[in-house]
Amino acid sequence: DDIAIRARVTVSGSDITVDLTGSDAQVDSFLNSSEANTRSAVLVGIAVLLDPHIPKNQGVARPLTILTRPGTIVHPHPGAPVTMCTSHCGNEIIEAVVVALSGACPERAMGGWGRRLRIAIKGENPATGRPFIWHMFHARPGAGGSSGGDGWHNGGEWHSAGGLKFGSVEVAETRFPLFFPAHEFRADSGGRGQYAGGVGCDLRMVVETDKQAVANVAGDGIRHGARGMLGGEDGKPHHYRLEAPGMPPRDLDSKMEGLPVPAGSAFDIHSGGGGGWGASGDRDPDAIARDIADGFVSRGRY
Repeated sequence: DDIAIRARVTVSGSDITVDLTGSDAQVDSFLNSSEANTRSAVLVGIAVLLDPHIPKNQGVARPLTILTRPGTIVHPHPGAPVTMCTSHCGNEIIEAVVVALSGACPERAMGGWGRRLRIAIKGENPATGRPFIWHMFHARPGAGGSSGGDGWHNGGEWHSAGGLKFGSVEVAETRFPLFFPAHEFRADSGGRGQYAGGVGCDLRMVVETDKQAVANVAGDGIRHGARGMLGGEDGKPHHYRLEAPGMPPRDLDSKMEGLPVPAGSAFDIHSGGGGGWGASGDRDPDAIARDIADGFVSRGRY
């Protein structure tokens, strides 16, 4: 089932109150956000809306009041799992704050960024006979569009704001029993808008082990894509699939553990795009033509 992050933001003079008490109850998995992480995520959401010339320091937090309720996903009781909170639900808290304030400062609000959804694989490297573990930082999702322009392609997630880069495909192929036949932009994944969301990635990865490996999947963003803003379209969600020899393709969920990966299996990764900003009918025709020429959108999408 969906888990809601509900932000009610009130601006009174120079003070801002962010009320998250209506968010859903804490869960049994790693998606809970510690109170400290929740406060950090709210500050990120506020920071991206500030005048860029305002220094980002402790003074920014003084006019800010953050309300949470113990036992919710944004303020779980001690002992609750919070392993991935900087990604989820940190990403969703940032988005909820920006959505709530978008009407007050539309020129600074941006479309949502793609969600984190990583795969980890462990097995035996046939080249060395030693065990290996590989975490996927490739196939970054798209960033959100804004009044300043289109979102960054493969920009990553909102909580890292483009600062979490993926490594070289060639280095990964050299160090691990993996082969990447494709790692390219995912056409039509960015949300349409006056300024479009950045596109995600199409990645195909073959696991070149001699023995069965094991994987887990952790993150979010398969059912819901990055939020469009102020009339912009949502970005496409993720779509991950495992193709094992002699077996039908299997669509992957956002939370899986102990996933068998037979030798020679391939992962097809289609990462989500960023949310668009503004009505798509207001997009510059020249920008649409460039997008088509560059392969970011297909002809007829606008």
